Amino acid sequence: MYDYIKGEVVFTDKDMAVIEAGGIGYRIYTTAQSLAHIRTGETAKLYCHFVVREDSHTLYGFATTEEREMFVRLTGVSGIGPKGALAVLSAMKISDLAAAIITSDETALQKVPGIGKKTAQRIIIDLAEKIGTKEITGDADLVGGQGGMGAEAEALAALIALGYNRAEASRAVASVKNLGDTSEELILMALKRMGV
Repeated sequence: MYDYIKGEVVFTDKDMAVIEAGGIGYRIYTTAQSLAHIRTGETAKLYCHFVVREDSHTLYGFATTEEREMFVRLTGVSGIGPKGALAVLSAMKISDLAAAIITSDETALQKVPGIGKKTAQRIIIDLAEKIGTKEITGDADLVGGQGGMGAEAEALAALIALGYNRAEASRAVASVKNLGDTSEELILMALKRMGV
């Protein structure tokens, strides 16, 4: 229904912003990552996702389309609603979340308030095959983001980008993760382990 809303930021709170566009004030729930990029009194553009429930119609907005796409993916996981998805995206950059999913790092996901062991496992299982190279490498971070992934996750992302299946690449990287310091070293050793 709405792709994005662009207008003056009238008010912000811990998990939402009110943006006035065309004389209408839109209450848009968002993440801490997106809120960090908007200021009251300035013009902002948030990419939206509209959720209709029997008892509410709620607008969610994000600074990037990639963050919105990850929100939609997270809400598709059984047991994760919009509030849970916002909590995950507020606590983790997209690249960190993608790295946690592809490396099956339940501990990283459990650091998010409200995410327990079972929910972390569901996120990993449901989203492992849906994470793209762009999310893994950090290109999807908000403007000015650095990616910030470890050598192990970078090596895994590179192998997946080269066309190796996720499970095979993950096993190969895990088997050499303590043998190298850089992603390049890990990639070369993992390729040798896979017989390339």
